[in-house]
Amino acid sequence: MKTIQNIKKVALIFFIITGLAHLGSSVLISNEIWLKNAFILNKTMDIPFIITGLIYALASLRLTLTNPEKKHKILDIILICVIILVLIGLILINLLVPDLKNA
Repeated sequence: MKTIQNIKKVALIFFIITGLAHLGSSVLISNEIWLKNAFILNKTMDIPFIITGLIYALASLRLTLTNPEKKHKILDIILICVIILVLIGLILINLLVPDLKNA
């Protein structure tokens, strides 16, 4: 159970860092400051921001719903599959959905 708690702590740190970078780049874009760098940062930080938030949320859910003395392999497999499916979906959306500004 200590491993899940450590994953939750690390995911929270990365969630905060990626969230601040993503939101900061959005502010820079809206104020038209360092447009090229801010646009690159904004486009690359959306997937890590969502994934770290999802890992943090599912680790919190796992710690809340389960008994620390028992092993929950099926629940762990389901939660990992959810994370992988969301990651694949986000990658597909980023690759397949056209950017309307450049069209």
